[in-house]
Amino acid sequence: MKLLLHCCCAPCSTSCLPALRGEGIEPDLFWYNPNIHPYGEYSLRSDSLIKFADNENLKLKMIDEYDLRVFLDAVLPETGKRCQKCYSLRLEKAALAAAQDGYNAFTTTLLVSPYQDHDAIKRIGFDAAEKYGVEFLYRDFRPFFREGQQRARTAELYMQKYCGCIFSEEERFHQKGKKQLNINIDEHPKKEAVPANDDHIFQRLELITGKEGLEKLKNTKVLVFGLGGVGSWAAEALVRSGIGKIGIIDSDTICASNVNRQVEATTLTIGKSKVRVLKKRLLEINPACEITDWNELFCREKASVFDIASADYVIDAIDSLPHKLDLIETVCGAGVTLFSSMGMALKIDPSLIKTASFWKTTDCPLARLVRQGLRKRGFSSDFTVVYSAEKPLHAKDAASAPCEKPANGSVVTVTATAGLFLANLVLRDITGL
Repeated sequence: MKLLLHCCCAPCSTSCLPALRGEGIEPDLFWYNPNIHPYGEYSLRSDSLIKFADNENLKLKMIDEYDLRVFLDAVLPETGKRCQKCYSLRLEKAALAAAQDGYNAFTTTLLVSPYQDHDAIKRIGFDAAEKYGVEFLYRDFRPFFREGQQRARTAELYMQKYCGCIFSEEERFHQKGKKQLNINIDEHPKKEAVPANDDHIFQRLELITGKEGLEKLKNTKVLVFGLGGVGSWAAEALVRSGIGKIGIIDSDTICASNVNRQVEATTLTIGKSKVRVLKKRLLEINPACEITDWNELFCREKASVFDIASADYVIDAIDSLPHKLDLIETVCGAGVTLFSSMGMALKIDPSLIKTASFWKTTDCPLARLVRQGLRKRGFSSDFTVVYSAEKPLHAKDAASAPCEKPANGSVVTVTATAGLFLANLVLRDITGL
């Protein structure tokens, strides 16, 4: 295949080249980037690409047009689609050059960057290929991004600090200024502080889910009942996984014995409300996440307070048997997808944690009690649970824990793993992965 590789810069080209060579393709390079400003930056990047081409003994075709007006005419007014207009400007020129010079196909190093709109680049590339009668070779080069960056540093190629256009430079300037401010974030930070799908926060996740999957996560609402050693980790994992709306429900305050396994529990938060402390932490992770907190104990009489029918998923991490039975009945009756945690106390081996149909668990005393209770209520629906197949250990003699509830021994390696299992069930169900 005779391939023309549009190059946005030398470091990105360094990332893509080994992948293409791995397919037996030796591309020719193509430079057309009127989006890069000011001229000093443009010269540094074009010179760096020339150096890269010489190092790799590759042919380089350059349309060396530094023209601010061409770029501005293409992208203004911005209307929220500046980057897509910029992609079209450059990829159409690459497609035209490929057609005129007898190439079978073209592609672009823009496909390596986790900071660019990958789906838009793909769509625009295929549109340009159809327009000029050549093939657009689509490859997801993003997995090679980090190692390519390292090779570029080793080769002493110029490493740019922003995308290239004057607008991205302006955004970098403002972001840099914000970092220099000493801002104290209170319990209710402003949501505009960080966009919900900010690439810096979720770029590694998007490499797995894709842009469409990340958008689905953003638009999903999950309710988490019970913020103990399982539920608190599930809630945090959901927020770190891009869930855009979450409700957290627990009536307890933090006590000393919570510290060994609950996300919100530290020696500085003892005596504080679990939901208040966890909400503050979750907003520090993603200020744009819509978080509703209820300092309440779930029971059938209060079920309407939580608007369960509006949720896409419910995670049950409640310990109290009567309230657990009430929640399971309510959620299944509302037709909302339920993922429920069974007993993780007196277990030590996280490798024995499993997911299964509620009716098919083994060696879980809590699951057995829940089945008995639900059968008495005439319940026959099915739902997925996270449980441990490990036989419960015998409790060691110990002083009573300083909490109101009867204490069973628990370790964070088990409870946290169960919480991550629950969050992962939601993540995979949404994205189909």
